[in-house]
Amino acid sequence: MGSYVTGTLVALCMVFGLYATHEASTGNTILGQDRLRSLSEEDLRALAEDVTSPKQIEAILQLGKRPGDLQKTVPILATLATSRNEMVKNSADASLEEIGADAAEHLRVFVDQDTTLGYRISCSAMRAIGSGSRIYLPEIKRLLEDDNPLHRKCGLYALQGMGEDGKEAMKEIIICVLDRDLNNQCSACRILEKFGNDAIEAEESLLKLQKKGGPSSRGWAAICLGAIGPTSSEVDIAQSLADQLVSKSDKSPVPLIEQQRVLIGLAYLGPEAIKVVNVVREKLLSHDKLVRGYAAYALWRITGKTNESAKVLRDLLNDPSYVNDGIHLVGIMGSDGLGLIEEVSRGLDSVEPTTREVAVVAIGNLGTAAKSYEENIRARLEDSNPSVRIAARRALVNLAK
Repeated sequence: MGSYVTGTLVALCMVFGLYATHEASTGNTILGQDRLRSLSEEDLRALAEDVTSPKQIEAILQLGKRPGDLQKTVPILATLATSRNEMVKNSADASLEEIGADAAEHLRVFVDQDTTLGYRISCSAMRAIGSGSRIYLPEIKRLLEDDNPLHRKCGLYALQGMGEDGKEAMKEIIICVLDRDLNNQCSACRILEKFGNDAIEAEESLLKLQKKGGPSSRGWAAICLGAIGPTSSEVDIAQSLADQLVSKSDKSPVPLIEQQRVLIGLAYLGPEAIKVVNVVREKLLSHDKLVRGYAAYALWRITGKTNESAKVLRDLLNDPSYVNDGIHLVGIMGSDGLGLIEEVSRGLDSVEPTTREVAVVAIGNLGTAAKSYEENIRARLEDSNPSVRIAARRALVNLAK
């Protein structure tokens, strides 16, 4: 027995040694050490641009920690932030976010090109940098008034990361609510949603979009109207959103994506939507499982009671096809989702990177109330997937607030 144990330990040590050698050869490290720490910033920049290198993602992330000469590094990261490779883009976004406001001034080279490509690169980077890019608000406002819909798209994309600072462009954003381009309509709504009641002056345009837009933009209009909340206008927002959930006179069904977004709008209204709670409750019986999930979320926000909603959400969390959606819904509930945190935490050990990522984000969104899961999240800092590691870093910040 003793010789068997000794032999096993020797074998494990050999495996561990081989693993460590492999990790070092691919630019990774173990036991929490920084990856690629021995490389210079110049070497990191070269690796970050090398699409054939297995070390590319790690190099991009390392540039966020050790950017070196920002005049050289920021343009590289900004260009990578427009990559069609989602992993590359997310990594570049994370590094630009980590560098922060110091990166903003080095985007001028792209802004001054006055080309669609230059705007695309600079605005993608501005979104990642966030409020530190507010120095470009005059240029962004001009983009929102540009005749080229692609330029308006770039300006709106940049504003999605600027938070409260974006209110300076309120007039231009509202004009884009009724943009000729469907994607620009939705993008404008994404920005207004974050402003809440401060977007009240957009109500008239949103009501028009709610009636005349496509399924996606009508749904986004509903989200914004709910986020703005009750107003002094003659329109009963709660009833207006409830009516949007009901099939029209021609009996055509309301598109599922529109239903989901309307339910988010009603969730924003919370107790103010109690008069239409039966309409929401009916959606718990929808043939579509995801609509049922959003109805449960809305019902929870409206009534403050968990019993009906928790049952539906647990059903999503236990269904491999819908688990990510269930985790997301619990995550956006904030501290109200604590009752389901045990089910959500199972996602941290999923074989699917996307599930691990949404679980990390959801627990992070719960804030200090979920602090007991801090070590579980910290373990994800060493996840094999860069997107999960990025999410874990952000979640730890939220848990500490």
